Amino acid sequence: MASRREFLQIGVAALALPISTRGVLAPALAGLETEPSTPLYKVIYDERFPASRAFAEESTRFGAEIHAIKGDITDFWYHDLYYRWKESPVAIAGLTAHGPIFCMERLAWDNRMRVVFRADHRYREDGSIEHALSGPANMLRQAAELRDADSDWTTGVANLVTHVPLSRAQTSQTNIVASTAKHPDDPEHLISWVIASVKRA
Repeated sequence: MASRREFLQIGVAALALPISTRGVLAPALAGLETEPSTPLYKVIYDERFPASRAFAEESTRFGAEIHAIKGDITDFWYHDLYYRWKESPVAIAGLTAHGPIFCMERLAWDNRMRVVFRADHRYREDGSIEHALSGPANMLRQAAELRDADSDWTTGVANLVTHVPLSRAQTSQTNIVASTAKHPDDPEHLISWVIASVKRA
């Protein structure tokens, strides 16, 4: 188990890194239900951000168990996930700022797990939002249909992360730009993600 000092060092490193310029997704996804989905142990959200709270609410509608943080993933790791991953690798997902996913990705490596889906959601000066997605090709084909997203992009993101195919095709990338209404307390850049065991179709 990583010591608290090592964990905090990872967090400091996360803050020092440049924020990725990728961005991410949109609304209701029909069709992902046609193949088995990766079961999620927990869905992480940052209760400081309206978009992340909306994402969590939508995730519960898809049957996910949610866990709130306030920018710091340490307690979740030390009091929950560390012990669960000792039993067996289980998938987790989230919509957070850069720091939590940076930390979780590195801890996942030690447990033979990887980020299998990532979508960077970045607000643009023209009032639109860019969603830069990287994940299973069979999943992103569904996301590519969401270019005409409405302002509530968190619904589509919640649907997407809770329906990551259990059998995943080769990794692919796509960008989607859609109009949106920015929540005033949201940062310019949020990231949705799924960490799971690596499986290929």
